[in-house]
This record gives sequence, C-alpha cells and structure tokens, in this order.
Amino acid sequence: MTSKHIQIGIAVLLALALLRVGWSYHQRSQPVPAPKQQVTYSSNLDDYVRPHKLYSWDLKSAKKDLAGKTVWISAGNALAYYPYSAGQTSLRAKAGLLAPLEKIEIRDVVLQRAPAALHPGQIAVVKYEILAVFHRSGEPGEYAFSIGSAVGDSYNFTVNQEIFIDDPHDLYKHWPVEVWTAIDHHEVKNGMSELQAGFALGTNANITSGDYGNRTIEYANAGKPVAVTFANNKAVQIVPGRAL
Repeated sequence: MTSKHIQIGIAVLLALALLRVGWSYHQRSQPVPAPKQQVTYSSNLDDYVRPHKLYSWDLKSAKKDLAGKTVWISAGNALAYYPYSAGQTSLRAKAGLLAPLEKIEIRDVVLQRAPAALHPGQIAVVKYEILAVFHRSGEPGEYAFSIGSAVGDSYNFTVNQEIFIDDPHDLYKHWPVEVWTAIDHHEVKNGMSELQAGFALGTNANITSGDYGNRTIEYANAGKPVAVTFANNKAVQIVPGRAL
C-alpha cells in the first residue's frame, strides 16, 4: 500500500469521525420531549369531595333552599316520581323512577296529605309528604317526588340522600374523561369504583356480604339488571344480573 493510499484512508476515517461528532452534537442540542403523562386516578381523592347539604327545617325554608334550583338525582333508579297537576299528585300512581344523575329543575316545594290505611284500634295521625315539584327536560307538565315527611310541626327531610345540589361532574372533576363518558351513558367499565358504578347504574341494588370495594353488587338498572364484582374497589367482572 502506498503512502498516498494511507493518507486517503486516514482522511476518510477522520471525515467519518467528524461526522459522528457533529451528529452527536446535533442530537444533544435538540430539546428533549417531555415524557407523556399517563392519566391516573386514585379513589383517595374522592374522600376530599364535600357535597353541599341542605338544612331545611320547615316548608318555608325548604322552598327557599330548593325552589328555582337545578339539582342532580343521587338516588338513581330508586326514587319514584309522580304526575303533578292543579296542586295535587296521586302518590299511588307512580310515573316511574328518576335516572342516575338526572338533571331536573325544581319549581316548588309543597305539602300533601299522605294516604293512610288505618287498622281497627289505631289512632288517626295526619301525616304529610313533602314534595319537590319539578320539570323534566323534553316533557310537558310537571312531576313531584318526596323529599321527606311531616307530622304537625315535626319535619323529617330525606333530600340530602336523594339529590346533589352541585353538578357531580364538577364535584368529581378529577375522574378521567372515559369514566364520565361511561357514567353519562349509564354503563359500567372494568376498573370503575363502587361510587362510579353507582353513579352509572343507580342505588337500587342488592349487595353480597363483603367489605366495601371487595364484593358483588347486583344493580336493578331500570329493569336491565347488572352484577358487578369489585376487588380493591375496582370493577373486575361485569355480567347480567338477576331481576330484583
């Protein structure tokens, strides 16, 4: 090999080395992309949610608290409602059950004497149902559902177990979008918690023995029963259930 060939080989190797150094510098000078954040959810965050409560003590305060307000049903598929017309409703003629997280506009709160069947020897006590009168979106007329009862001046309100005053989407805004999409479609997906499943399918359900988050719950689901098994507060099995 001549000295000329050696010189050419050295020049080629030097050029390759310079190219490698230049490429390495170019790569290092580029901004490093931030690692893609994976959306995660911890049910521990639910413990910090504090829904507003109502503290009505009579008809007047209940009207002030609720009339003209928009609320969301928390006792989905378990809370009966009735047609309301001319200031009255038939508490024996149920129109249906309010859907989970159904959004309604409350127009008034009224008292109506509750139907009673006395047995021989019983003393007649006048009992009233406390009714929230509301409008359903897309339907004519008005309806009513019970938010408690009254005997004389004694009022017993159940409204805090039946409705949300705040939009649940805001209360639980830390839940992933896919969870809220399933809830809004009244569906349960693997990985959802008991609370999320209840938001989707309602509170009308049978519960097997076991600790919270580690048991099977059969939801009535408006006539389409669903059985959901939870482990570590995550749905791990979803199958058709038995009619409740």
